[in-house]
Amino acid sequence: MSKVFTLLFVIAALLYVFLLQRFRIAPPTNAINQQYRSVFLHSQLLRKLFFLDRPGDNRFVYFSPQRTKLFIEVDYQMHRSSHTEIESWMSDLAFDTLGRNEVEVEVSEENRIEDIEEFSDKALRALERNTRNLAPHGDGSYLHILYVSRSSSFPSNTGLTLSGDVIFIFKDSIWGLSERSSVRALIEESTLRHEFGHLLGLEHVDRPDCVMAERVEVYGNRRFQFENIPLDFCEESKSSLRSIQEEAW
Repeated sequence: MSKVFTLLFVIAALLYVFLLQRFRIAPPTNAINQQYRSVFLHSQLLRKLFFLDRPGDNRFVYFSPQRTKLFIEVDYQMHRSSHTEIESWMSDLAFDTLGRNEVEVEVSEENRIEDIEEFSDKALRALERNTRNLAPHGDGSYLHILYVSRSSSFPSNTGLTLSGDVIFIFKDSIWGLSERSSVRALIEESTLRHEFGHLLGLEHVDRPDCVMAERVEVYGNRRFQFENIPLDFCEESKSSLRSIQEEAW
């Protein structure tokens, strides 16, 4: 009997290692990810067991009917705080995407982030862990937004997602796109909407007027005016959101 248990244990261990490798290391386009990842994402236990924390892996938590409120924690590097309208922006965004009316935004009053010119992905991940304060609530979902200088890996990006519930906004990159504060504000809001879309499982679309267009987060060295900056989700993205919501329910 002990040999049977040993064999079963070995098989289970090998299966775990195989799935872990597929989920964590292999590209999202592999067959295992395509067919089974979304199934595993429905279970909090399986998400933790297999370390499922890519952008979009938290989408069913955000859409869960049991999570009636969105709690948002905002941290920032010195002199790179969020726009004063962030609470209004995030309330509109939560309603447009999740249908949520209850949003609580907590902006840090401390500048705990080192004042450096750029951050590697490794440094951003460490920053994400070290600045997280707001404890998750049972009746709500959690979002962490960090405002920092810029990314060394993606210097032309105005925003980035590396995990399932965190958005990085690169203020220095935004400042370099326009001298007008009103245009900078639009770029910041558009970037927030774009990156939150990724956290909900949305992909880029080939529509320049859609907030999920790739150029929203990768502006390069171009200069922008009001008419160049999309804020709305196009019908293609809205359709994807409806499908994700139906799957979550």
